[in-house]
Amino acid sequence: MSPKLIPLTDPVAAKAEGVPVETTDQLRWLERTADEKGLRGAFVRIGRRVFLDPGKFHELVRKGAA
Repeated sequence: MSPKLIPLTDPVAAKAEGVPVETTDQLRWLERTADEKGLRGAFVRIGRRVFLDPGKFHELVRKGAA
Protein backbone atom coordinates (compact mmCIF):
# COMPACT_ATOMS: atom_id res chain seq x y z
CA MET A 1 0.00 0.00 0.00
CA SER A 2 1.41 3.36 -0.98
CA PRO A 3 1.54 6.13 1.62
CA LYS A 4 -1.16 8.77 1.73
CA LEU A 5 0.37 12.12 0.84
CA ILE A 6 -1.28 15.39 1.83
CA PRO A 7 -0.30 18.65 0.12
CA LEU A 8 0.89 21.35 2.50
CA THR A 9 -1.95 23.50 1.16
CA ASP A 10 -4.57 21.19 2.75
CA PRO A 11 -4.54 21.62 6.54
CA VAL A 12 -8.08 20.18 6.82
CA ALA A 13 -6.89 16.82 5.45
CA ALA A 14 -3.81 16.92 7.69
CA LYS A 15 -5.93 17.58 10.76
CA ALA A 16 -8.30 14.77 9.76
CA GLU A 17 -5.25 12.46 9.83
CA GLY A 18 -4.38 13.58 13.37
CA VAL A 19 -1.68 16.13 12.58
CA PRO A 20 -2.10 18.98 15.09
CA VAL A 21 -2.37 21.92 12.67
CA GLU A 22 -5.07 24.44 11.82
CA THR A 23 -3.58 26.44 8.95
CA THR A 24 -1.47 26.12 5.83
CA ASP A 25 1.14 28.33 7.50
CA GLN A 26 1.46 25.85 10.37
CA LEU A 27 2.01 23.00 7.91
CA ARG A 28 4.65 25.01 6.05
CA TRP A 29 6.35 25.89 9.35
CA LEU A 30 6.49 22.19 10.26
CA GLU A 31 8.20 21.50 6.93
CA ARG A 32 10.65 24.39 7.32
CA THR A 33 11.68 23.22 10.81
CA ALA A 34 11.52 19.48 10.06
CA ASP A 35 15.30 18.99 10.18
CA GLU A 36 15.68 20.36 13.70
CA LYS A 37 12.64 18.43 14.90
CA GLY A 38 13.68 15.12 13.31
CA LEU A 39 10.63 15.07 11.06
CA ARG A 40 12.29 15.41 7.65
CA GLY A 41 11.24 11.88 6.68
CA ALA A 42 7.57 12.86 6.93
CA PHE A 43 7.84 15.30 4.02
CA VAL A 44 8.07 14.38 0.35
CA ARG A 45 8.99 16.79 -2.44
CA ILE A 46 7.62 16.04 -5.91
CA GLY A 47 8.81 18.70 -8.29
CA ARG A 48 8.04 22.00 -6.61
CA ARG A 49 5.23 20.63 -4.45
CA VAL A 50 5.73 19.40 -0.89
CA PHE A 51 3.55 16.75 0.70
CA LEU A 52 3.15 15.38 4.21
CA ASP A 53 3.04 11.63 4.83
CA PRO A 54 0.86 11.51 7.95
CA GLY A 55 1.73 7.90 8.75
CA LYS A 56 5.44 8.68 8.74
CA PHE A 57 4.79 11.88 10.74
CA HIS A 58 3.09 9.92 13.53
CA GLU A 59 5.81 7.24 13.46
CA LEU A 60 8.55 9.84 13.89
CA VAL A 61 6.68 11.68 16.65
CA ARG A 62 6.11 8.40 18.53
CA LYS A 63 9.86 7.72 18.32
CA GLY A 64 10.38 10.98 20.18
CA ALA A 65 11.67 12.97 17.25
CA ALA A 66 9.55 16.04 17.97
